[in-house]
Amino acid sequence: MKFTILTENRKSHNNCINEDGLSILIEINNEKVLLDSGITDAFLKNAQTLGINLDEVNTIVLSHGHWDHGNGLKYLNSKKTLILHPECYTERYSLRRNMAYAGINENKEELSKKFDLIETREKYQISKNIWFLGQVNRKYEVPVKNLPTVLKDGEIDYLEDDCGGIVVKIDKGIIVFSSCSHSGINNIVEQAKNITGEDKIIAVVGGFHLKEVDVYTQEIVQYFKDNKIEKAYMGHCTSDEVIEYFKEQLIDITQVEKLFAGAEFEIN
Repeated sequence: MKFTILTENRKSHNNCINEDGLSILIEINNEKVLLDSGITDAFLKNAQTLGINLDEVNTIVLSHGHWDHGNGLKYLNSKKTLILHPECYTERYSLRRNMAYAGINENKEELSKKFDLIETREKYQISKNIWFLGQVNRKYEVPVKNLPTVLKDGEIDYLEDDCGGIVVKIDKGIIVFSSCSHSGINNIVEQAKNITGEDKIIAVVGGFHLKEVDVYTQEIVQYFKDNKIEKAYMGHCTSDEVIEYFKEQLIDITQVEKLFAGAEFEIN
């Protein structure tokens, strides 16, 4: 299987545009699924730069209803399938951006005119090898700091719509894709294990929402050790400090790679 980072916070040397969002193209057995769209049309421009034809994508997954993951949908106009949690349209505001609006910029009515919508809190099998994770069972506690938005009334936004994203099953095990991990990357991986019935984790890909090396970050590292996760592809809402900490702590256990706009990876 192959995955391509169509847009990401970190810039690369390959003329791709970076922005503070995330969009990942996942390919396996001629099936192409797009996870999130970033903020602008950068994912479309980068796909063109990389020689990727996004018309071949049949299914789009929105991991959760934050602007930096779903606003790019505005630049698509097709009858592709869009899978999302029914609370992705929630009106929410950013604590980190002076209460700027942080929800997606299109409502249900607008999206339903462009896409074949599948709204579900449950897991959803996209193809033989690919599942939408659905609402994540939060077995492990998630710090409030990983919930950076509030609702219209000022209450904490628990981001129940944060489904992480996608799990792909290959012969050797599973690859878990999580865009921002507000539900906790450990909880998201547990969800993927339960859905597939597979305990062998080949890779975890995406944003882990870890900004600093603290007790929570240490708990996540321990989870990676306990589950003998082979590869970690980290970016977006994950700091360079944390990525280096993962490399140090997981040496000889987990291969750690940093994501950037335009990066292409293959897992056999």
